Amino acid sequence: MNVTMPAASVHGRFQPLHNEHLEYILAANDRCQFLWIGITKYDIDAEVSPLGREREKPENNPLTYFERVSIIANALTEKGVARGKFSFIPFPIEHPQKLKQFLPTSIVCFTTICEDWNREKIKVLQNEGYAVEVLWERAKEITGRAIREDIMASNPRWKDIVPLATQRAVEDLKLADRLRDLKLTDPAE
Repeated sequence: MNVTMPAASVHGRFQPLHNEHLEYILAANDRCQFLWIGITKYDIDAEVSPLGREREKPENNPLTYFERVSIIANALTEKGVARGKFSFIPFPIEHPQKLKQFLPTSIVCFTTICEDWNREKIKVLQNEGYAVEVLWERAKEITGRAIREDIMASNPRWKDIVPLATQRAVEDLKLADRLRDLKLTDPAE
């Protein structure tokens, strides 16, 4: 482990947490003594944000803040990360002017680049005064959208690309039913 700083942060929607998310969080965790895990789109109510992204629609955000925190905490502790080594914060990237309410600019934001949206987030964070460190740049192999679609369609393929904590939560929360209900209430459908 190469600890380079006392504290750092990662961020994401984690809808739901999958293996690439977990790899990202663990890589950042290895570079700091304490990790703040920012949950974006922490308020999953339907709202038009200044970014107006597809990713912000309710059907793309079925898990609450609490549910995501629980899944991520369970996944990390199952990987041997001590519970006292990380904590969670809301991370309103959709409203960047609010970020400093939750995370001081002295905390480095780790990220990865897998799509254009990541480059946009880096600019947003830098414009707000945060130092950003890119852990890696590579094509995304797993998407939350594909996982949500597989869950809705009862296709078990998703189970191979998420941690056990996510698998348990999907079953316990009856996420397939929730996703179907959200899809039915989508006015764009």
